[in-house]
Amino acid sequence: MRIAVVGAGAIGCLFGGRLQEAGQSVLLIHHKRSVVASIEKKGVRIRELSGKVVRTRIKTRTSLSKSDEPDLVLITVKAYDTEPVASLLRKSIGRNVPVLSLQNGLGNVESLERRLGSDSIMAGTTTEAALATGPGSVIHNGTGITWVGEMNGKHSKRGLAVKRAFQEAGFSTVVSNNINGVLWTKAVVNSAINPVTAIARVRNRDVLKTPELLEIASKVIDESSAVAYANGVVLEPAPKQLFERVLAMTSRNKSSMLQDIEAGRKTEISQLNGSITRVGSIVGISTPFNYLLTKLVLSLERSQSNF
Repeated sequence: MRIAVVGAGAIGCLFGGRLQEAGQSVLLIHHKRSVVASIEKKGVRIRELSGKVVRTRIKTRTSLSKSDEPDLVLITVKAYDTEPVASLLRKSIGRNVPVLSLQNGLGNVESLERRLGSDSIMAGTTTEAALATGPGSVIHNGTGITWVGEMNGKHSKRGLAVKRAFQEAGFSTVVSNNINGVLWTKAVVNSAINPVTAIARVRNRDVLKTPELLEIASKVIDESSAVAYANGVVLEPAPKQLFERVLAMTSRNKSSMLQDIEAGRKTEISQLNGSITRVGSIVGISTPFNYLLTKLVLSLERSQSNF
């Protein structure tokens, strides 16, 4: 399968490198020429949980073109980059090319559908944990589960093909007939973990070890779950179960939001807790914890940003 991975961050390089090693033909896309040049020169380097380091040569470019003719486009960019990426993809891929969002936050699928049409878009999410240490260099800090599915709830040949490719690359993968519920559950869990770890500057394991942080995270889960239910979403799996599983499996990892704060980058707080707050206001659910965390993270961004 020819797979274009748009986004060469931690998850993009983890999935791209593993898929290439498993025999797929991967093209990695990143907008920065310096990152592309580094990966072209050094390849993708993944340090696995076992300590083994795997280096993989992957063709890397700044843009995708119709002549590349990918069988699948995997989107791993930050949620706030979804709209511009969708606009570029509209000009560079054919109508029938499946596009799979494997991103954090809410609204990514809808943004892609507006630009590319609903028939081409698939949804997904993963609890694999990865830490970027440089261009193309990743530490795989925790194994997890990857879910993929069609937004209409039906199983499809392309969904099964993605599952097969991911499993061959070593990712435990489930095809879901309620992928919207899975996306919301992941957002609920991330809304509890990411901003708490970013503000407190702690690794995932410390949330479970610190009663005060655990209490805040639990309150956020309750609040975010209430918003989802009021919006007609059937959450799957149970958010608190996934929360505990994620923290256990990714105990050594720094959340993506903490990584962004430490690097002075923009975070996905507006597409995560901010989105939950906006939906909450529409469906009549009060979200004081999500609102407060959103404002605190935005203030951290402004105080030490270099973007």
